[in-house]
Amino acid sequence: MKKLTLTDSIDELLRENEYSLLYFTASWCGPCKSMSPIVEGVSGLMSDRFSTIKIDVDTVAQVASDYGIRSVPTLMLVKDDVIIDQRVGGLPPQQLMQWLERLT
Repeated sequence: MKKLTLTDSIDELLRENEYSLLYFTASWCGPCKSMSPIVEGVSGLMSDRFSTIKIDVDTVAQVASDYGIRSVPTLMLVKDDVIIDQRVGGLPPQQLMQWLERLT
């Protein structure tokens, strides 16, 4: 999982793979703290299908704003710069895997 920083270009990271999972999170968010290990685990298991980009909404607020993020955690699946689907809130590992398997 890559962490987006202020010096990174989201567009460049999205071009690295056909599919990208954008994980919008925040350090103060309780559900995000629970969700992070799940996203990391599932991303590791499915790394052959997509890349995962972790985006802290406070650190790179402009990117979160550009994607219309109003709540965290938010998971957004992107294919070739087009948003395919998104989920807001926590998901158990099995549901996250099923969602990603269906779409990638």
